[in-house]
Amino acid sequence: MIFLNKMIYWLTFIWDYLRNIIDILLIAALLYWAYSFLSKTRAMQLLKGFIVIFIVYLVSSLLDFEALNWLITNLTTYIVIAVIILFQPELRRLITQFGQRSWLTNINSEDSFQLDELVNAIAAMAEEKTGSIMVIERNSGLRSFAESGVSIQAEISEELIRTIFFPNTALHDGAIIIQQGKISAAACYLPLSDSKQLKKNHGARHRAALGIAEESDALVLLTSEETGGISIMVNSRIYSKIKLSDLKNMILFFMNPKTAYEEKYSNK
Repeated sequence: MIFLNKMIYWLTFIWDYLRNIIDILLIAALLYWAYSFLSKTRAMQLLKGFIVIFIVYLVSSLLDFEALNWLITNLTTYIVIAVIILFQPELRRLITQFGQRSWLTNINSEDSFQLDELVNAIAAMAEEKTGSIMVIERNSGLRSFAESGVSIQAEISEELIRTIFFPNTALHDGAIIIQQGKISAAACYLPLSDSKQLKKNHGARHRAALGIAEESDALVLLTSEETGGISIMVNSRIYSKIKLSDLKNMILFFMNPKTAYEEKYSNK
């Protein structure tokens, strides 16, 4: 009986110790994830401001500055409300990405997805300097964005994609959305990003492509009408100057995280 009591005591002690470690690791992971997300948005400047205010509050508390403490304490509530109003897009993206499941491979095979047709269309449009945005649905649903455009519901083909984005056609202005291996809609409107990743030479097309990559976990493929360059936007990041020889493997990688190209493309 004494041995059993000692065992229970030590098991309880070990569990309490491990529980604290797990608790700290979970908080650290959550803070790191939040920082990684906020660092790509304008909310990062706001976070730095909060840190400064918090430091001033600690100093004023230590030095017993009653008036300054009263001012900071009473303004905090209004600041939080202002943040919620001003940074609704960032907060919505944060919650959306937090709720996303682990990726599942949406491309079960190249035949069902017609990946070669997609790659050939991108190659041709890049050579011709035809601007285009193609959004491939992964886990986050894109129904609301697809409904903003014109319903297509067609198989992926090089000819169809190039026709849609041919200059001055009725559907060229906007994005096509690919769902379940088919082009579900064209001329779709996308949210615009104001990320610092965007350079001065990036126009509305790049802002829209990155915007949907911030709002969802979609894989976005883009060709520039100015340079003919190919870009990929995914998980709030921009991958520019994609080589045609790498394009197909990159699409496969981002649709299937187990691909061996992770290390190669994660640092680009």
